[in-house]
Amino acid sequence: MTKIILSLLTLTVGATALAAADIPQPMRRGYELYGAPQVKWVMPPNRAHLMDRRERVANITEEQFNQIIDDVMKYWQPIAQAKGVNLVAEKNWSDGTVNAYASQSGNTWRVAMFGGLARRPEVTPDGFALVVCHELGHHFAGYAFYGSRDWASSEGESDYFATNACAKMIWGKDFRGNERFRRIRNVPAPVQENCTAAWPNNANAQAWCVRAAAGGHSLATLLANLGNDPAPKFETPDTTVVSRTNTAHPRGQCRLDTYFAGALCTKTWDMNTIPGRNHPKGQNSQAAELESMKVSCYASEGFKIGMRPSCWFKALN
Repeated sequence: MTKIILSLLTLTVGATALAAADIPQPMRRGYELYGAPQVKWVMPPNRAHLMDRRERVANITEEQFNQIIDDVMKYWQPIAQAKGVNLVAEKNWSDGTVNAYASQSGNTWRVAMFGGLARRPEVTPDGFALVVCHELGHHFAGYAFYGSRDWASSEGESDYFATNACAKMIWGKDFRGNERFRRIRNVPAPVQENCTAAWPNNANAQAWCVRAAAGGHSLATLLANLGNDPAPKFETPDTTVVSRTNTAHPRGQCRLDTYFAGALCTKTWDMNTIPGRNHPKGQNSQAAELESMKVSCYASEGFKIGMRPSCWFKALN
């Protein structure tokens, strides 16, 4: 078990070629939806479904795939219902699409998950749970949005929400599950030091923080491998400083930094609000950002850790 958990923090799986034309094609309805304007994906469009093999032993079984989705969704469906929304999860285990998406049609808000992503060697059960959280983030995270009239939160914001809000809810009281992460040896120094600093005198929260960092690392590694980018590391944060918020998919290292930042933010998320949504001054306005400051960490408030990384986010306040 210790070796398995350690692998979450040290995974360096190499990128694989995706060109073999003779590979049998699994069902790929998700892949065929690339380009649909109202569909928001966790990963950029890719052809990784060509390498999907259902017969391979993966970190996640079909039973776990379904259970993880149910375990996350059960927290958010009552929240959606209170808003008059029908929150639906699609479980597409047989589909080889290496992705997941969120979409809205009227009062039906959808999260679609695909077996191709769950079967990737980089993806751990906790990493997969964070994918569900990311897609929920498109619906619930609020500012920063894709655009002033777009229903969806941006990609970086959905990553931040995945650990800042969603994972805290689903894992916060999982004392037994979190306990495993207190026993890991050789945790990267930035993870150990910052999780301890963010959550002093709270052993469960420190362990949960390491857990969220590990799950985020598995997803950032997948993204880096799909893009042939260097393996993301906690010791080498992205030093890019954007001049305006990037709403598209950040690169692997930037996404790792974002998942980790969300785990380090000590603000409490208000489940009754979607910060900035349909704000009269604009969803991406300074006023909308002020709403998000109630549930997110900002340098202007004196926070030293837990802020959205500057590799994709430019604060207005």
